[in-house]
Amino acid sequence: MQAKFQPALILTGLLFALTACGREGNRNSGVTLPILGTANPGTSSAAGKLCDNSLYPSAQGATWVYTSIGAPGGAFIYANSITQKWEDGFTLTTQFANQTLTQEWACLPDGLVTQQLSGGSTADISMQDMTAHLKTSEVNGESIPKNITPGMQWQYSLHLQGSIVMPDNPQASAEGIYSTTMQEAGREIVTVPAGTFETVKIKSNSTVDITSSFAGANLPIKFNGAALTWYAPGVGYVKMIESGDFGGQMYSVTTELQSYNIP
Repeated sequence: MQAKFQPALILTGLLFALTACGREGNRNSGVTLPILGTANPGTSSAAGKLCDNSLYPSAQGATWVYTSIGAPGGAFIYANSITQKWEDGFTLTTQFANQTLTQEWACLPDGLVTQQLSGGSTADISMQDMTAHLKTSEVNGESIPKNITPGMQWQYSLHLQGSIVMPDNPQASAEGIYSTTMQEAGREIVTVPAGTFETVKIKSNSTVDITSSFAGANLPIKFNGAALTWYAPGVGYVKMIESGDFGGQMYSVTTELQSYNIP
């Protein structure tokens, strides 16, 4: 299985991982995931306050377990964990039943910023018998601002560059933009398997627009999606409902927090 986008979770861009990993990942919500270890645990205490965010705790060793239903490939389970932390950033590791992905986050004065679509430095999109290998060349905006006020709206985007490979192996350069517009949509009480939480609801609309050129003709890859995400202060996101059109296939995915541990 190719590493797919990992809106970790994004949260602003998990849509790709939730649809892609559902095809080959765990379809049994009762499976026991491997324990996620942490790197250099003794160094995390030196991290400053820059990474503090009430809606997204980033303590090293923090772990969240989620289940998702509605993906084209069926239901699956995954775990997120902060596996390394430093003064101005951290590594988020996502463990599926058969695959592990990582995503680097930066902590800035205005909020938390995902530096890439997860899966390492390169994110792959596989659709319609072609694969796009993409790297982040520029990041703008915040994924989760430090202070979110009622009705607040913000944007986050990644400039992506790389290549597209077709079935008969021709390859061409590709570039494009992944962008998300988010808005605070009120406070709600939400109940999921992990408990009942007072939450901040965030709605988002995401687009991916990538172009490449084969034999002088432009080849587009387009994606549109929307999400509602409920964040519990001091816990993280506890529920997410995502919908969109991926390669002409409509879907709606619901993700809920099953358990969590924040040191």
